[in-house]
Amino acid sequence: MATQKQYEAITSTIIEALEAGTVPWHKPWNAPAGNQFPHNAVTGKRYRGLNVFNLWAIAAKNGYESQAWLSYKQAQSLGGNVKKGERGKFVQFWKFDKVNTGEIDSQGEPIIKKVFIFRMYNVFNVEQCENLKLPKREMLDDSPADDFDALAEAEAIADAYIANGGPTVSHNGGDRAFYSPAKHSVHLPKQAQFECVEEYYSTKFHELVHSTGHESLLGRFEENSGPSHFGSENYSKEELVAEFGNAFLSAEVGITDKTLDNSSAYIQNWLKALKGDYTLALTAASRAQRAVDLILANRNELLPS
Repeated sequence: MATQKQYEAITSTIIEALEAGTVPWHKPWNAPAGNQFPHNAVTGKRYRGLNVFNLWAIAAKNGYESQAWLSYKQAQSLGGNVKKGERGKFVQFWKFDKVNTGEIDSQGEPIIKKVFIFRMYNVFNVEQCENLKLPKREMLDDSPADDFDALAEAEAIADAYIANGGPTVSHNGGDRAFYSPAKHSVHLPKQAQFECVEEYYSTKFHELVHSTGHESLLGRFEENSGPSHFGSENYSKEELVAEFGNAFLSAEVGITDKTLDNSSAYIQNWLKALKGDYTLALTAASRAQRAVDLILANRNELLPS
């Protein structure tokens, strides 16, 4: 398990961004669907969880246009090198693995123990490197296809999740949006009440992420309770799960975040929460990633043709 010092190192980038007046899980720009995510330049595999927000923040701070990252050795494997004086960013890797203990149980079977593996790696943006022979996919024009409809895909993703164990959705929320765990239902204002359609889907994604905590799904909520209300002990953690999950889903379909809240009160609230619990961001990002994986599990069934 990570130490407090490691947790603080992992969270430091997000805290620094907030202190500078930037919310790293808010992305006020359009990008092609799927191409907003930090990924490994060699394998093409996306980074996940809190790594996404940390690398977004670093790219924004330094003006990197690319979301492709690699290790020092990977830069060398592509025939290039990291530029002199450039510094990398730590990303974390977590997984459970099975280890043979070398012992035998009473049935004569080997005893297998599950172990938790945590590692930290140093990565560099490709713009911190030179002479790289990048894979062809990194050189392609990544402008959005003319026929891609981000909002139609957002609706299809929501529909596929709702049809496969997700909540019912009603537009009877009046002037507020909320999730009811007792009824496993999301309640929203009418779409016309939102200032823009992107704001509608951002709000919808936020509440759908809350709904994944239902006992029939990921079971994040305590028995006989739902998402904690403002001021309660678990409010910040669950609310950050929903905020992170919304950011992942919005990036997945490439919609602009037009509901930015960079107010001092908003930022100070998250700074206080994150500094008060050095595991908060990492735990919330991990839960948000699982929630989004669940919501996207059936996306292909109802995607626009």
